[in-house]
Amino acid sequence: MTQNELSTSTIGRHSELLAMAALLADGWSVSEPTVPEAHDLIAVKGEESLRIQVKTIKQREKDGVPYYVIRGLKNNREVYSLSDCDAFIGVVGEHVYLAENKQLTEYWAKVSEVNEKWRYLPLKITEKGAIN
Repeated sequence: MTQNELSTSTIGRHSELLAMAALLADGWSVSEPTVPEAHDLIAVKGEESLRIQVKTIKQREKDGVPYYVIRGLKNNREVYSLSDCDAFIGVVGEHVYLAENKQLTEYWAKVSEVNEKWRYLPLKITEKGAIN
């Protein structure tokens, strides 16, 4: 591996850290499982809690249209079930998106329509989210 190449585990961890930062900025309390689980994070906000699997978004093109794709398969090639996680967070660059687990192999969203299909989570804490 050259100095400019990053390992898949480094890229994955970077995505997890960005996901945590975005969830915190959105007012969630975030924790990681102590032992290996099918989900990467647990997020709690008020009475709501989510078990979240974090994925690095792949960019693909279909019929000349750019798409973001979140992979919905575990390493054993099985789909993430609802007993594995409630939602996915997809990270592309500095953009973080929350998508409901619908037990699909892949989740596709046109780049031009991604904000309508998945929930965008900004990394920046806004004035509304700031603690006074």
